Amino acid sequence: MLLTIDIGNSNIVVVCYDDHKKLRFDARYETVKENVKEYYTQWITKELLPLKGRLDLDRFILSSVVPKVTLEFFDLLKEILKIEGSNCTLDLVKDFEVKLAQPSDIGADFIATSYGAMAKYPLPCVIADLGSATKLSAISKDFVFEGGVILPGIKISRDALSSFIPHLPTISIEVPKTVIGKDTIHAMESGLMYGHIDSVIGIAERMAKELKHKTTKILTGGFSNVVYPYLPEFRFEPFLLNEGLYEIDRRSHHI
Repeated sequence: MLLTIDIGNSNIVVVCYDDHKKLRFDARYETVKENVKEYYTQWITKELLPLKGRLDLDRFILSSVVPKVTLEFFDLLKEILKIEGSNCTLDLVKDFEVKLAQPSDIGADFIATSYGAMAKYPLPCVIADLGSATKLSAISKDFVFEGGVILPGIKISRDALSSFIPHLPTISIEVPKTVIGKDTIHAMESGLMYGHIDSVIGIAERMAKELKHKTTKILTGGFSNVVYPYLPEFRFEPFLLNEGLYEIDRRSHHI
């Protein structure tokens, strides 16, 4: 049984798969960035160690975009769970071509979501990953990472609005039923959510045109759960990154 872990700036997503890629467990936790060794020693012991016995975990694979957590977390997983594991980096995926000015700059999240998409959908594809930041990546029909777009995420955008214009009310992250606002809160919610939704739609369409081929569009990430009904042309895949980790592990172990 494989333990896949996605460490993002806001959340940690844990998903366990059997050897047939059947999801056996999933959970989401807050990412803590202070007192890393002390906190995650307790957290792994409490949250993950019981899973090892219950699901017969024999290996793990980690994706992290939080450098101050990555190495300590990886070592703690091996020490506490006493199983072998891999860290998702470009060195782990020798067959993945990355057309960036500095290929080594690519994040583990971009690598993993690319493999998750490739395993399920025809290429080329555009992946919209809505997390702390909203990231869109373009994968060519030959499974080449062509590049991407990064913009402030939904929560960051909301918090910036309140921070820079203090007299405005705090709003919730939900999509209002109508675009035209009838009061300040409604107007702010509409601007935040429909503005973000239409940004994703518009940027994805521009990227698809640059790929010059019929393009699959995929939606994932924590905030995708809120907006996916408003993006019907996108395939909704809440665990795309973890599925990508499964695919990378499968290739490295030739399962």
